[in-house]
Amino acid sequence: MSFDDFKALVGLTFRNPEAAATALIGAGWPVSARWMGLMLAVTVSALLAWLSSQLFPLPEGAGDGSPILTLTSQPMVLAGMQLVAVLLAAGLLAGVGRMFGGHGTFEDALLLTVWIEVVLLLVQAVQIAATLILPGVAGILGILAIALFFWLTVQFAKALHGFTSGPKVFLGVIGTAFAVGFILSLLAASFGLFPEVPQ
Repeated sequence: MSFDDFKALVGLTFRNPEAAATALIGAGWPVSARWMGLMLAVTVSALLAWLSSQLFPLPEGAGDGSPILTLTSQPMVLAGMQLVAVLLAAGLLAGVGRMFGGHGTFEDALLLTVWIEVVLLLVQAVQIAATLILPGVAGILGILAIALFFWLTVQFAKALHGFTSGPKVFLGVIGTAFAVGFILSLLAASFGLFPEVPQ
């Protein structure tokens, strides 16, 4: 993919995400390229998170013991966790969609999930630059990034599985997110991963 193709695909993703997803799937990317894209995306994302923590450190003593701060200081560990998160998201995108009559495959779901990660990386880079110039705008971009994630997930799920109802897909995405979050919280609690609240 040339840089011009990349720019065109980014623009299409914002204008018509379903068409972008269809174009990605139709491009016939080999499975190896999809895995390489995943590795590159999570690595760059972790490095950007580390860069952000270095550029905008919290005051001394603030956030001591925070798991997020610990992760951002160890970018490769964060990259590994993001890798697992993207694979889980791709598996859910494919599996849950097929449960409701979709026809998408895990390989295509992986490709689309990686592309969402790439688009969010662009937003993350803009957010870092905005924090340097206009700190107030960075917070708004953070909220927009969350909205963008859900919007792209819904539109890509429609393209992947051939669904037509955006609201139903959105409800499916939200329901799946809550269910997975609940299960993960139970697992975390059972393994004692939640920090104890000081008395």
